Amino acid sequence: MESSVGSISFGLALSGGAARGAAHIGVLEVLESAGLRPAMISGTSVGALVGGLYAFGKTPAQILALAHKLSWSKISSFSPSRLGLLSNEEIASLVEDQVGKVRIEDAPIPLAIVATDIRSGEKVVFREGNLAEAVMASSCLPGIYRPVNINGRLLVDGFLVENVPLSPLVEAGLAVRVAVNLGAEREYRELEDLFDVILNAMEIAIDANTMNALRQAQVIIGPRLARFSRRDPAHVPDMYEEGRRAARDMLPQLQALVQPPPPPGFWKRLWRSLKG
Repeated sequence: MESSVGSISFGLALSGGAARGAAHIGVLEVLESAGLRPAMISGTSVGALVGGLYAFGKTPAQILALAHKLSWSKISSFSPSRLGLLSNEEIASLVEDQVGKVRIEDAPIPLAIVATDIRSGEKVVFREGNLAEAVMASSCLPGIYRPVNINGRLLVDGFLVENVPLSPLVEAGLAVRVAVNLGAEREYRELEDLFDVILNAMEIAIDANTMNALRQAQVIIGPRLARFSRRDPAHVPDMYEEGRRAARDMLPQLQALVQPPPPPGFWKRLWRSLKG
């Protein structure tokens, strides 16, 4: 897939990572400043939230301003049931407040969002349908939030099946795939409460699969985020800057892939044509 003469399009996979998703915003800012716009975005969990907002026209600065205001309490409501203690319906409301009641297939940048069918274990990839519902499903932490019912399927966080969602980019035929892995350091949090136990257990289980999945990426951006909590938004500015740093480090590699050098003899032919 080519976006313009002399350049090759690329896809961007944004991983899960809760509050650490602020690093995704820093990555997007660096890419945008370099004139690099993804031909497609795929997202899991917080990557679905950030990617969805960006695909529908929100700027990195606007998403960053929103990230400063977010916290677990603002995206959760107490709603006990036999399948979960809380509801994350506030995520859907947030998305609709920002971009309206939009459908995924109408995104200016093609978008895919990954969730998990908690009954079958299947990966569910949303390429169409209500954006807010898909983001809510993709970021629904199992055991904490009630599963999200969409078309009769009970869906939870996509990080169980594909935390760095590269497969939608492969299926779309994108030869250059950029992965932003918020769990690159593979360090786990100190245990303070039930949330930490559940998150550590899940991350330990999925890390090996993530390392295998990353083989499908041509460029891997791995912000160093182990020192930051996944639940505390107090360090949003630091995580944003770490995303920017990590993206800048990999920018030359990406630019070499999406802006390949001219074919042999190009400059000589150009010089001759200029001489007349």
